[in-house]
Order: sequence, then structure tokens, then C-alpha cells
Amino acid sequence: MKIDNYFEKIVTYEEMKSMEKLTIDKGKSESTLINNAGNEIAAYIKNNFTKEKEILFILGKGNNAKDGYIALTQLLKSKYKTNILFVFKDSDYKSWDYDLQKYANQLYYLNNFDNVKKLIDDTKIIIDGIFGIGLNKNITGNISQMIKYINSSNKYVLSIDVPSGLSSVYEQKNNNTNTIIASETLCISGIKDCCLTINGHKYSNKLINLDIGITKYPKNYKYKFLINPQSAFKLIPKKDTYGDKRLSGETLVVGGSKKYPGSILMAASASLETGVGLLSLAIPLSIYGVIAGKIPEATLDTIKNNQEFISKDNIKHLFENKKRINSLLIGCGMEVNKTTQESVEYLLKNISNHFKYLKGIVIDADGLNNLSKINEWWKYKLPKNTIITPHVREMSRLTGLSISEINKNPIEILETYTKLWNVTIVLKGPLTFIGNTHKKYMLNRPNPGLAKGGTGDVLAGVINSFLAQGLNSEHSTILAVSLISESGELSKEKYGIHGSTASKLINGISKLINQNN
Repeated sequence: MKIDNYFEKIVTYEEMKSMEKLTIDKGKSESTLINNAGNEIAAYIKNNFTKEKEILFILGKGNNAKDGYIALTQLLKSKYKTNILFVFKDSDYKSWDYDLQKYANQLYYLNNFDNVKKLIDDTKIIIDGIFGIGLNKNITGNISQMIKYINSSNKYVLSIDVPSGLSSVYEQKNNNTNTIIASETLCISGIKDCCLTINGHKYSNKLINLDIGITKYPKNYKYKFLINPQSAFKLIPKKDTYGDKRLSGETLVVGGSKKYPGSILMAASASLETGVGLLSLAIPLSIYGVIAGKIPEATLDTIKNNQEFISKDNIKHLFENKKRINSLLIGCGMEVNKTTQESVEYLLKNISNHFKYLKGIVIDADGLNNLSKINEWWKYKLPKNTIITPHVREMSRLTGLSISEINKNPIEILETYTKLWNVTIVLKGPLTFIGNTHKKYMLNRPNPGLAKGGTGDVLAGVINSFLAQGLNSEHSTILAVSLISESGELSKEKYGIHGSTASKLINGISKLINQNN
């Protein structure tokens, strides 16, 4: 399935400029694109806001300001209560090819901040078209004062393309205090990458993409997509009415310890509840009594000479006795020490010589922490569909980069390390990033109810299940993060942010699969 067709594309500043040039070179004028953008913005406002709402367009002098001006003219024709505030002096607008005097009764200038306070106070909705994605200097003076006032005013703000102050080419000083906090961001012809960092998303919030007829992408475009969970549900595997349990896949989950027996239980339950046919758990003998009977459908694999942790001998035993498995998850609750490190390294070093039915592996949690201690682990011959699922601290350990470096540009970080490691990476967090060597995906649905211990175990278990059922690493990860996200929203509604837990996600996920299959 070509799932990309259902997702919006993400673009950088340089890619957007190239796209505009390619479109203009093909015969569409810049004024046509501006008119298209303005009309789309006006249509969005008409579809979502009533005429009773007072609307204030606050405009700079770039193309996104012109987009806003065209939108305003369309709304005035439809009898909306609309005003314009230009933030620069009137001489800066002499070059505009528009009859501004036609709307003189609705037109104001930001000569000083105190003069426009009442204008802002009297409006209900603000359309922000002050600065665009190419902003290359810090915002100061009256505009800075105005932005801070808007942010404190509890107005509903629609930003055109990006919130003013957020830029792909310049990082504001003072932690972006001079950046508009948008309620919604109406991106033009692609979701802008600066809206999709932890910092940028705090200002962008809900992202809407408006199509204005720019469809040609440059040859060097790096394919990046914003995941739509409802569309991702199209990837849910179909069951063969006459199939047996092996057609639904056989999976193996390796991990657990006396300290963290719950981790492997949650991962295993998530694998089972999302449709896998056969499930085996490889665990230390020390937690056999804790695990036995908790998931009666699972086969338990232990060895007598291993009491505390998963060891190299456990892996040898699996190589010898688990010939038909289709997917393998390692790491949940296994702890980090010399014994577990040796077991992870032995698995990676030898896995390609065993498990001939294997479709992919998932390395999670302490599997990753052990991985970070193995020199050049990516040079082992790994399965084609190898997936690692780090949160930002684990990614920091794996790469040696600081957390701030990773958060500043996660898509570029994934671009670098998916190529170096030749794996699929799921970078977990309030915003989730998925990358392989060809494409990058992003899910922008932050939910503090998911920031609980065990959520990562559940995600790893779901990914592992879909690998066993025949999905590739790209589709398994997209579907799994979408199900976790949607189940998290349902859990938040039912239990609240504080009452949402990882174990409550699992039933929600299986219900979503039933509803969408």
C-alpha cells in the first residue's frame, strides 16, 4: 500500500523556495499562487468561523502578508467583520499591486504599540501574517511588544504558513519569547519543518496544510510526511478466514528481570492483543513464577543455568529451539550489565545465521542501553527490517549527541543515523519521529498521559506483532505509533491525564483495530 499518498508532506525553507520556482517556471505566476493561497485561507475561515466573530489581520510585507490581504478581501465580500493592521509604515506598502485605499476604513498601522491595544482587545480572532519561514533577524520594538501582548491576550490565532518569529533559517534569541503562539497554523503547500521540533510545535500547535497548486518537488527533495493516524489504520493486517495460527505470525519477546518483570508482560500482552498467532517469552528463570500464568497463551522459554538475567546461553538456546519465529523483540526490562550486554551482542552477531523465517527484529529499552556499549554494532549483518525505538535520552547514548542537539533538528538526526546504521528508527517523545534510509515520518499529537512508564514497552510489543504478521518496518512503525496515539487520546478522555497508564492502552488498541478492520 502506498500509505504516503494519505499523508501531508513536510518541507524545509530551501525545498519550499525550489518548489515555488519550479511552479513559476512551469507557467504559474507568483500573483496566481498568492491569490490561490488567499482564497484557500478565506475558505478555511468561512468553513470554521461565523461572521459574528471580529477578525483582525496583522500583516507584514512579505508574501504571507499578501496571502492574508487576499483572504481579507474575500471575507469582506462575504460580510465578515474584518480589519487590517499593517506592522510597517505606509510607505513600505507602496509597491503592493493592490488598492489599499479601497479598504481604508478597515486599515490601521502600527505606529506605536499603545495605539493598537484596543484594536487587539476588541477582536476575537487574529490572523498572523507578520513574518514568514525566511525570517532572518530578531524581532524587536513595537512588533515584539505586540506579539507578547497577543500571546497574553487569550485570542484565537491563525498563523499563515508559520507562527511569526518561527523560522527555518534563523533562531530567535530569548527562547522565542518574540514568537506568536498560534492556535492553528495554516501551512501553505507543505508542513514546514520548523513547526515540527519540540520548540517549534509549542508555537504552531494544530497544523493544517492548504493546497495552492504547487505540486512539483525538487529532485533532491527528502521525503518527509506528517502521519494521519486515521489513514494509517488502513495498514491493519487482514486476517485470512481460513488461515491457521501460523499465518498470523510467530513472535519471540526476550527480556525481563527480577527488577522489571512488568516490562516484558506489557510488551507480550501488546503483541498478543494486536493479532499475532503464536507468542513465546524468553525470560530469566528467576521471574518464571512471576510470569507463569499471567499470559496463558504464551510459551515460556528458560534455561536452568541462568537465574538473574538474559545471557548468551539464553540466546544460544533460542537459536537451537526457535526455528520458525517471524519477529523478535529484545530489551524490555532486561537491565544493563556485562551479562545482558554479551547476550545482545551475541544475538546481533549471529542472528542472520538462524531464524530463516525471520521478518524483522525490534530493539527497545535496555536492549538499546546495552547496544550503546557495543562498538560499531551496526556493522553486524542485521535483518532487513531491524527497528530501534529510542527515546531522546537513549538516542543520546547511542549517538553521543546531547539531548538539545537531537531536539533541535530530529529529522536531520534521523537522516544521518538511519543511513549510518541502516535501520528504521522510532524516536519516541511528545512528538514521534520515524525514519529509514529513504523516508521520514512524524506524528505531532503530544499527550502527557502517555508519558508513563511502560508505554514504550507497549509500543515495542505492537511493532513486533505487526512485523510477525508480515508488515515491513516502515508500515509496522507507522501503524503502531498511530494506534498508541489514538488509544492514548481515548484513555485521556476516559481516565484523564493523571489516570492514564500504559496497561490501559492495550485494550484501547485492540478495540481500535476491531473498529477499523
